[in-house]
Amino acid sequence: MRSLYLGSVVEKSGKSMVTLGLAKNFKGQAGFFKPFKERLMRTGDRVIDQDAYLMRQVLKLEQPEEVLCPFNYDVFRTLRMEDIKTAYTKASCQCEMMLIEGTREVTTGYLNDVSGLAIAEATGSDLVLISTPEAAALDKIAMLHKLSSSYKITVKGVILNQTDDLSVANFLESKGIRVLGCIPHIPEMTYFTVKEVVEALSADVVVGQGNLDRVVEGVFIGAMTVETALKYMRRHQRKAIITGGDRSDVQLAALSTDTSCLILTGGLYPANQVVSKAYERGIPILVTRYDTLATSEMVEGLIARIEPEDAEKVGLVERAVRDNVDLEAVFK
Repeated sequence: MRSLYLGSVVEKSGKSMVTLGLAKNFKGQAGFFKPFKERLMRTGDRVIDQDAYLMRQVLKLEQPEEVLCPFNYDVFRTLRMEDIKTAYTKASCQCEMMLIEGTREVTTGYLNDVSGLAIAEATGSDLVLISTPEAAALDKIAMLHKLSSSYKITVKGVILNQTDDLSVANFLESKGIRVLGCIPHIPEMTYFTVKEVVEALSADVVVGQGNLDRVVEGVFIGAMTVETALKYMRRHQRKAIITGGDRSDVQLAALSTDTSCLILTGGLYPANQVVSKAYERGIPILVTRYDTLATSEMVEGLIARIEPEDAEKVGLVERAVRDNVDLEAVFK
């Protein structure tokens, strides 16, 4: 059985998306293992890793999510590599390829010798780095490429995400770093749902509980005059508007445009007039205790979730990886 360790160079590199795309394009049965939990979700009385949930469903794996993604990383509580290897063996299935998904950054765990590089060596996995193309990330790619020589691993190369600029790939190649593909920016992959906003903010849903599957394409702060706000609101579709709970004027203006949800800050609830109009249009109103700045940072920091039943988005990921990554070089 062969195995690949998929290591993220920087946060929000798209490693979960790339892992899914590689799994869907592998000609055979692929397995999945993710040592450390990151984004969590609740299902019944269980709290599990979102990526483990997605991959278990998509790959039709028998092992539960707790086996596919068993540990929490705590820098002050050292986890032994032997424990990780035992968990990896337990998660392994009768498959031809195991895909091991790393944490938000491949260097996590370096202090305790359980970084992505160390795990790749311990499991006999080849390493594929995944990164966005900004300058700071390119420096880290070069550093990791050199650091990998300290481990008994084969570095397949790097997959650049959110770019179709071949000049970046050519620059890395000139430095002796193999580029396995460049996946262009896919706007649909940055969209999230109102339900994800509710979960991120622990918000109270005042109205619109049946429409939490609405898609959010952009986030705007309604802290301006109504006239100015309307100019922006009318230009954009399927948006989330963040505003103070006492700004009924902005709330009513937002409800007259293509709005996915209203997010009211400061723990202030909307006026009856606003609730009635939102109910008529089926637009969810969320109330959060956070202030406007904190709320906007939390919402804008959301990473869109891929649901296993979302065949359209899963197919989009599969095609993006198939069309833009050298799969033969990755899998050979």
